[in-house]
Amino acid sequence: MSQEPTQGSADSSSNIGKWMIVGVWFLLLAFGSYFAQKWLDKRNRGQIPTNISAPDGRLSVELQADRLGHYVVLAEVNGQPVTFLVDTGASGVSIPGDVATKLGLTPGLAYPVSTANGTITVRSTRIERLSIGQISRENVRASINSSMDGEVGLLGMTFLRHFELVQKDGFLTIREP
Repeated sequence: MSQEPTQGSADSSSNIGKWMIVGVWFLLLAFGSYFAQKWLDKRNRGQIPTNISAPDGRLSVELQADRLGHYVVLAEVNGQPVTFLVDTGASGVSIPGDVATKLGLTPGLAYPVSTANGTITVRSTRIERLSIGQISRENVRASINSSMDGEVGLLGMTFLRHFELVQKDGFLTIREP
């Protein structure tokens, strides 16, 4: 005598199969979210620049553009790590208010600046030493911008004008003149 499966066991197998599919989709979403967050965290931290020493003794660093074409770099302000977006269109170095507080930067005079979102008021400050990899400048003029959200500052021309900038094939080289 052969036994045929009962209706109850077929329903049970069907339910288990459905829950397995739901479980697989859940795992895929969880892993996808995890890796997407890791990518975003890396972008917000900035990349560590590649130090290059030329035969003539000039120092330089090389940055690779992210997938959006931006150069986000991990720098040091007075020996403390700070993430910057390299912005050759910005006239100065701008530090978010919360980051400036953590760094112990002294706010100076307030003055208006024009941004893409309109005119805002920032406070002047001086950075004793700003370094990207092996290149650095001392006594860099900067602004404290309490309107900036997040932990990423703008690295503008008050720092960059002291160096040669070469952008090619998704890489930016910042070199001593």
